[in-house]
Order: sequence, then structure tokens, then C-alpha cells
Amino acid sequence: MAATDVFVAIVFYLVAATMILAGASMVLARNMVRSALWLVLTLAGVAVMYVLLSADFLAVAQILVYVGAIMILMLFAIMLTPNQVDLPSAAPQAQRISAALTALAVFGISVFVMLSHRWNVRAVPLDAPSSERLGVLLMSTYVLPFEIASLLLTAGMIGAIVIAREE
Repeated sequence: MAATDVFVAIVFYLVAATMILAGASMVLARNMVRSALWLVLTLAGVAVMYVLLSADFLAVAQILVYVGAIMILMLFAIMLTPNQVDLPSAAPQAQRISAALTALAVFGISVFVMLSHRWNVRAVPLDAPSSERLGVLLMSTYVLPFEIASLLLTAGMIGAIVIAREE
């Protein structure tokens, strides 16, 4: 086993443990802003996992889209919501039991799938950058769908501005 493999394994386990703790803290936090910040740490951990898988484009997209844009939107929504929203602080006992049973079932299915499936490991890791090939394909073969998507997003943004504008 090479020193690089040991380093990657150590980083993987540290990031995985951090993601599990951040995810649990996100669910258990009573303050919504703190919960959103724990989610930022979890999503950043996903980006690190993409880096470990040599998926550089996905890692950058994860940081830009989820950690950047989506979390900013969520934080704005949390902070701009008036404090008069009353949510019950304690869920009824039946709801807590059903949530715990659902979480236990999902955990059991996940462990079963992980242990029963034969996971193939590549002999040589993929060290070629994926973003260059994606860029070439996006600007040559898939340029028409890319431009159609950009036009749809622009039309959606203009529509959102028109709807949100006060008369």
C-alpha cells in the first residue's frame, strides 16, 4: 500500500466522520441558521469526496451551486422569514416514533446494500481532469442543448423578476 493510499484513506475517514457529525448536528440544532451552517459543512464534505474520486468538475460544481448559491438562498429565506411563524417545538410522540422507525429502516437497508454488493475497485485511479473533456463536449457536441438551457434559465429569471416586482 502506497503512502498516497494511506493519505487518501485517512482523509476519507476524517471527512466521512465530519460529515456524519455535521449531518446529525444539522438535524438536532434548534436554531435554523446554525442548522443551515451545519448543512454547509456537510455539503463541503461531499465536495471533498468528489475530489477524492478525481471528479474535479463535480467538486467545483458542488461548491459553487450547493455550498454557494443554494445555501445563500436558504439563509436569506431563513433570515427574511418573520419571527411570527409558530412551529410546535416538540413533535407528538407518535411522529417521533414513526420518524425513528423510518430512519432505522433506511439505515438498515443502506447497511444491507453496502454489505451485500460486491464493490469493484479500479486498479489505477482516474487522474485525468474531467473538466477539460466536459468543456469540449459542452461547446461542440452539446452546444445547442446548452444554449436552450441558458435561454430557459434567462426567461425564468425575467419571469421571477416580473412577478416579484411591486406595482
